[in-house]
Amino acid sequence: MSFVGRCKKRAAKFVAVIAVALCACMLTGCGAALSVTDYVENGRRVNVYELSIERAVVQKMEASAAVDPDGVKYTVPEYFRDLFDGFGYELVSSEYGASGYRASFKRAFSSEPDLYGTGMAPEFVYTHRDDPFVRTYTAVAPNPFNGVRAAYDAVTPAQSGTVIQQLKNGKVAWNEYGELEVLFPSVGDAFPYVKGIDPDGLLLEYVFVGSARMESSGSASKIDGDRAAYAFSRYFDRTEREIAFEYKRPIPYGWYLVAIAAGGATVAIFVIATRKKKQKPTLLDRFPYNPEQYRDYDSHLPTRLG
Repeated sequence: MSFVGRCKKRAAKFVAVIAVALCACMLTGCGAALSVTDYVENGRRVNVYELSIERAVVQKMEASAAVDPDGVKYTVPEYFRDLFDGFGYELVSSEYGASGYRASFKRAFSSEPDLYGTGMAPEFVYTHRDDPFVRTYTAVAPNPFNGVRAAYDAVTPAQSGTVIQQLKNGKVAWNEYGELEVLFPSVGDAFPYVKGIDPDGLLLEYVFVGSARMESSGSASKIDGDRAAYAFSRYFDRTEREIAFEYKRPIPYGWYLVAIAAGGATVAIFVIATRKKKQKPTLLDRFPYNPEQYRDYDSHLPTRLG
């Protein structure tokens, strides 16, 4: 399968990244970060989200925290654990210490992911140029976060079916009285400190795992001998960005010509090196009788009797 084919398979409808990335957007333009990694493991698409929030921000959030239905104040680790759990993400690791809060959430998709309802999927357009022996491919696609700010702004109060909607509205449902009931709070209701903060300056990062033998418009970090993580960053605004890869493949017919030429040269050198120089005929070659051949003839004759 070609590189672009693999990219399309891995990145098709990659809006889960966009939706969950709003976790960081809802927090603050600084002091919080979200790294979103997309890769294939055992034939299944996997998304890993690593959320980190500085301790000072966590403290301010929790100082303003509302109480849950049991009368207990929300905490940052519990809130995001419950949020991701509600959408089928497994908590891989969680740390809450002197440096702040850091957690990773993972989900493997066996079919069409159910979160792909917002934003755009990267559709790669590719071109190539040829040298005598190498073809250079370029694959370009819109950044997965293009259109996210517009989608977030367009969420209406009654929507909560996706992560992006739930972060803004919480989880809501109509009760038997026709009233909109909040089952899980938005991040702003759980932590009023984040209300009124414009997330326009937040930097979002999309990480793509692929062959280490590529160049990209992002930053690359080598994972092992074969793979690298390519990170593409942009702000949470309405600008349009692109992601691009460049990689090389050998052109067979160029190398075939080299092989043929090399083979021909080898044969020619072999013929020249092994050809014997013709010698002038010797006297023995010209004379029909070779006395040297019969020099011991007499010794083989029978002796005469008496």
